[in-house]
Amino acid sequence: MLKVKVLLVGPCESGKSVLANFVSESIEGIGSYVPTQGVRILEYEKPNLNGSSKGAGCRFELWDCSGDQKFETCWPALMKDSHGVVIIFNPELPSHLKEIEMWYSCFVQQQPLLDSQCLLVAHHKPGHAGDTENLSLEFAAPASFHCLLAHILPLKLHSVMR
Repeated sequence: MLKVKVLLVGPCESGKSVLANFVSESIEGIGSYVPTQGVRILEYEKPNLNGSSKGAGCRFELWDCSGDQKFETCWPALMKDSHGVVIIFNPELPSHLKEIEMWYSCFVQQQPLLDSQCLLVAHHKPGHAGDTENLSLEFAAPASFHCLLAHILPLKLHSVMR
């Protein structure tokens, strides 16, 4: 079974834990906001990547990284052996828009990752000013997230077969 490590990074209160919980079907921490301290690792398996009963399975590690920059000294250790990065931000907050480049530089450009191994997710919290249907982009993100994984897996397979 393949093992894939994906980092979820971005500013504080951007929705990283919400996305990690949703994708991994975890119910941990649902409800109130609790800042992630350092990193939280969620694991889940997808037995058949291609949807058929036969095929390679994969174990995913979602590394839900704290957005607090006091943990910056830990970032190199978190990045080690990662296969992809999801940068999550809230576009309603100007400070988040300013930070995107920093997260990209630290977690994508400073690693041997391709742009195809990076996903940028604009997460609108439910109830924001332009949210007429009270829906959050977090529910659209897993489709994009699985597209990211589809790019990462062939690269992982290639590196395993070398």
